[in-house]
Amino acid sequence: MNFTPNPNLNLNRNLHLFERGLGLRLGAEKPGGFTLVEILIATSIMAMLLVAIHAAFFGALRLRQRTLESVEAGLPVEQALQTMQRDLANIVISTNGTFFGPLQTTNPTNALAGQAGPDFYTSGGELDGMVPWGNVMKIDYLLAAPTNGASGPGQDLIRAITRNLLPITQQPQPEEKHTLLSGVQSLTFLYYDGTQWAQVWDTTQQNNLPLAIKVQIQMAARNGGALGLNPPLELVVPMDILLNTNPITAIQ
Repeated sequence: MNFTPNPNLNLNRNLHLFERGLGLRLGAEKPGGFTLVEILIATSIMAMLLVAIHAAFFGALRLRQRTLESVEAGLPVEQALQTMQRDLANIVISTNGTFFGPLQTTNPTNALAGQAGPDFYTSGGELDGMVPWGNVMKIDYLLAAPTNGASGPGQDLIRAITRNLLPITQQPQPEEKHTLLSGVQSLTFLYYDGTQWAQVWDTTQQNNLPLAIKVQIQMAARNGGALGLNPPLELVVPMDILLNTNPITAIQ
């Protein structure tokens, strides 16, 4: 039995194999990339993420800068109030003493230029082996124009210290002057007698210290703001010292 191949079948078979191989080669050579739409979507998502990160980062930087400015602005105020609180808490008085005297607002012992409060004596001085002074010193608070070239509003609050309480001259001058605070508009001392706050006090007449002393520091308005919008800084120091005077009767 003779078998005669059909040429049409061979042709169809060869064509099928050729198309199959061509399809495999084309599938292998096709790159596995993204379409243009996918690239645009990914780019848009990345752009939105970068904008969010940029806003959060620079927002944190601005918050840090504002926090540092607030801390730096409040640090001198805190240090000034601590110094004044220490001076007033350690106050010592005497109506006829040599090393310290009375607390007087009506007749200060030395009228310094720009004096904004009474001169008083405090026992908060530091003792060391370099100076011959004791721990008692006289304190004056002054308001003076800035000397550091600053052109801002207000004056400088200066703490004047007199350590030599046995001077040769009758009008001793402070040996030290330290600037506590800048931009001060006014400085006020008030004295509590148990019922109200008085603006004057004289231990030579009232024979005792007030129950408390209040210090009000009004800061100058900045950037053209209204002065009344800034409440004054207040410091209240209770007086724990009681000056007792015992009457002396002459012996006949």
